[in-house]
Amino acid sequence: MALILYLHGFASGPKPKSPKIDLLHAIGHEVRCLATQGGYRPEDYLHAAEAALSMSPAPQLLVGSSLGGFWARYLGARHGHSWIGLNPALRPSATLARYQGRLQRFDVEASFDWALEDALAYRAYEEEPVDPSVPGLIVVAQDDEVVDAQETQALAVGSERLVLPRGGHELANTEDYAETLADFIARVSERPD
Repeated sequence: MALILYLHGFASGPKPKSPKIDLLHAIGHEVRCLATQGGYRPEDYLHAAEAALSMSPAPQLLVGSSLGGFWARYLGARHGHSWIGLNPALRPSATLARYQGRLQRFDVEASFDWALEDALAYRAYEEEPVDPSVPGLIVVAQDDEVVDAQETQALAVGSERLVLPRGGHELANTEDYAETLADFIARVSERPD
């Protein structure tokens, strides 16, 4: 059994009963959810993730969806943790630039302000190289309506990939990738540190 840190996406928060969390539990793993407390700027994710990674016991694997997938990859490479990105926004400066103004959160009844400068702050993190020696898996749905699936595949250099014909951005069709996740987690859990 692995201890997984799950990183939520933009305008979201911890959802311990989501289909993706349920899948990770069903294949036999413990999941700890990251909470950025409604902050989605780079410093919000970094602060929350550094705190979560320093907790004992430390997570062995990072899994993230959308913007959380970007952070799973980034932090996995930085800390040497295997990672999984589910429809990851690998170029958040462009993806998040489309959303500006007062935005509604998806997880709770609350809103937050988002400006172009907030999205562009991600550029510095996008430019950092990803360590290909740290195992990573990207699951992408070709019909993702938020993140460009072709761009994600092109940016997924050095990681394993599973391309699904359907699933949309939510990837609620967990049965279509459950076996791939289970196999990947089993392989990376056997790696010596």
